[in-house]
Amino acid sequence: MKRNLDHEVAMKYLCFCNKFLLGVHVLFFIFFAFAHVTIMTVVNIFSIVCYISSFWLLKQKKTNVLIYVTFMEIMIHMFLAVLCMGQGCGFQLYFFGCIAVVFYVDYFSVRVSNRHIAGMGMSVISALLYFIVMGITGKTVSIYPIGEKIQNTLMWINSLMVFIVCAYFYSMLTGIANYYEEELSRQANHDKLTGLVNRFYLIDYLQQVHDAGKMDKYWLAIVDIDDFKAINDRFGHNCGDYVLKSMSSIIESCCGELTACRWGGEEFVMVGAMPGGKEGETAVLETVRKTVAEREFVYEGNRIKLTITIGAAPYLENQTVDEWISVADEKLYVGKHSGKNCLII
Repeated sequence: MKRNLDHEVAMKYLCFCNKFLLGVHVLFFIFFAFAHVTIMTVVNIFSIVCYISSFWLLKQKKTNVLIYVTFMEIMIHMFLAVLCMGQGCGFQLYFFGCIAVVFYVDYFSVRVSNRHIAGMGMSVISALLYFIVMGITGKTVSIYPIGEKIQNTLMWINSLMVFIVCAYFYSMLTGIANYYEEELSRQANHDKLTGLVNRFYLIDYLQQVHDAGKMDKYWLAIVDIDDFKAINDRFGHNCGDYVLKSMSSIIESCCGELTACRWGGEEFVMVGAMPGGKEGETAVLETVRKTVAEREFVYEGNRIKLTITIGAAPYLENQTVDEWISVADEKLYVGKHSGKNCLII
């Protein structure tokens, strides 16, 4: 699903860029025609045809071919533009702008098709063409000399465009990097099935709170689904997943300000500072236990009744996090051997 979404976004982006570049070359064609720069007028006719044809490549999903064709067109166009009109118009600056673009497009190509588009190689080509054309035009007069005012105007426009292109694509790369860093962090800290935080995140969180000396009024409860293996054996593991997701929803809806965690297997943990002490903790946990016991879970026409056993313990001064968890786990063990479907505090 994620790869399909990436592909859809990439195709829309490429379509937008193709339309944008087509529009730019139409404007170039008009400008060069009025400026009587015959070579570039003809070149832009071919460029327009190229970008119109590129819509067919998009339709055929030949994205890498489209990228290479677009890159070649830009390189040839800018190289000839500098030869025809000289360095003073600033067309050579686009060779720098292309470097930002090709690395961004390379990233998207990997996300969509698992193939690189040789971004480094394309950047080297862009740099070589820049130095070659600068070397040539530095020793010769431009083919189509134009007035200084027009040159300056074009230099300002082209400089502004390159700055915008570089800023846009670098900001996009930064945004993507930040997004996936946050996504990786979320995946590392959350249980994939239920969406609750996982055991590793909770232990790290509790250790930070413990080290900061802020454990006052904290309670920890371990919730275990009774006879969960029998549910998997009778109705299948898909039903077991449904039960786990349903259980996480109930716990989240009842825990209020507490942190809910998928501890592992069929066990969950609820932890946090509980106003009202033992009475407040008992009220919350009893609500969870009764909600589960009274609900009828329905999966593919099968009506399933569930119960849970809960072992809970307040944090005591000078306890380590592991010792605290062990106390709650011992309470859970007592509950499991006392008929289940109970809360032991």
